[in-house]
Amino acid sequence: MSTIPLGRRKRADEIAEHIERAISTGEFKEGGTLPSEKELAERFGVGRPSVRQALFTLQQQGLVEITSGTRARVTAPSGKFMAGQMAGLVRRLTSNPEGQEHMEQARLLFEAGVAWAAARVATDDDIRNLKAKLDANAQAMGNTAVFVRTDVAFHAELAVITRNPIFVSVNDALVGWLVDQRTTTIHMPDADRLSVRDHTAIYEAVAARDPMRAFHEMTTHLRLISELYRESKRLSEEILRQVARDVAGRIEREREAMWTSGLLATPRDLEAEEVQSNDHRKEGAALAPRRRETTGKAERKGER
Repeated sequence: MSTIPLGRRKRADEIAEHIERAISTGEFKEGGTLPSEKELAERFGVGRPSVRQALFTLQQQGLVEITSGTRARVTAPSGKFMAGQMAGLVRRLTSNPEGQEHMEQARLLFEAGVAWAAARVATDDDIRNLKAKLDANAQAMGNTAVFVRTDVAFHAELAVITRNPIFVSVNDALVGWLVDQRTTTIHMPDADRLSVRDHTAIYEAVAARDPMRAFHEMTTHLRLISELYRESKRLSEEILRQVARDVAGRIEREREAMWTSGLLATPRDLEAEEVQSNDHRKEGAALAPRRRETTGKAERKGER
């Protein structure tokens, strides 16, 4: 077996690229196994640790599966793996206001496009399934946890209707963020009623096989949700700050009232009591010898 020359870059990274290229060209087939670590080490002219690191990198990319005691196996692209990788990225991106805004823009274009695609290809069975999701969402009004779950399920069903596994994977990657967003907005007055109204309009557009109408109905819906989310966050912070101020003020007023009513001694009172107590102790100490002297005289008189 001829040795493949490697450049100056980290060896494990270059080995991973060579193996990935071999998978793409069909040299290593999906479902098949890779050569052993020893064979790969000889092929690239490196030690086994570099090969192991390269295989680990490929596993992180979802290209191979590594099981202890067996050769690495080439895996087919997985929507589940893709969703898992993207979910972590979504969490990081939405951890700050700017990232949140960018994700909302991306979601608007993505879901509006999904609604457009769903309206183009929806079958009668698809429309019945979407109607069932809509009905479940409407029936959950008033139950926050169930409403959020059925809300997310309605949007997921649109991705399923497209029969595009990438759309489904992207939607799955967004689920955690969507649940957080909907849990926040659902506490706004009439938020559940407005969502059901919008979902009904989206369903009707898909049922009518009207892609552009579905696109615009979804766009309108997501703009509403984004505005509700921002306002809910802003109001929550303002309300919490006001509550903190109110509680602190009430506790301070109660404390002052207790000082004023005499239920508690003021610091000045406590200081005066301490001085008085010290004076009493001093007087007691001064009188003690006299008491002992008086007592002794009385005892001697009694003896006589």
